[in-house]
Amino acid sequence: MLAMWVAAAPLQAAAAPAAGQHEGRVMSNQVAVITLRDVHPLYGGQILYLSADGSGYCQLVSHPAGGPSLYEKRYRVALPPDQVAALWRLLSAEGLAAIPSSSQPGLPDAAKPRISARLSNGQVVSVTRWLHDKQADFDAIYQSLLAVTQGAASDDKLLEQGKFDPSWVPQGF
Repeated sequence: MLAMWVAAAPLQAAAAPAAGQHEGRVMSNQVAVITLRDVHPLYGGQILYLSADGSGYCQLVSHPAGGPSLYEKRYRVALPPDQVAALWRLLSAEGLAAIPSSSQPGLPDAAKPRISARLSNGQVVSVTRWLHDKQADFDAIYQSLLAVTQGAASDDKLLEQGKFDPSWVPQGF
């Protein structure tokens, strides 16, 4: 179970096969890119774009007090190989596709993050859940991706800041 693995150990692991490989053969349904979209229009949040090699981008979005619009800081992400291996173990195409999206109505002002995976065969698998609608496998992946966004915020990785652009997508993602 994914939640038990994440609770038992932080994102650390021994070397794993490269993304797209399993026991010496290439798999066409491996996760190539993962995206977390988790921005609430009143409170902000984060958007994460992460490729299988651990490189990517993060938008940290806030709502300044008294400000009329959301504000963002964009960061470059570069995860070490052990963290990439541990994260990608959580991200199997079959496991993500098996997680049901929330079907019940949300609570007022509730957050509804979306995790999307683009597979090496081009297919996209997406799951959206209300945060109050708990599901152990989704929660494990979500918490792991949040840890990546929290680690992304450092001045040496800051690319840009200003008014939030919800339509911005980095090249290649």
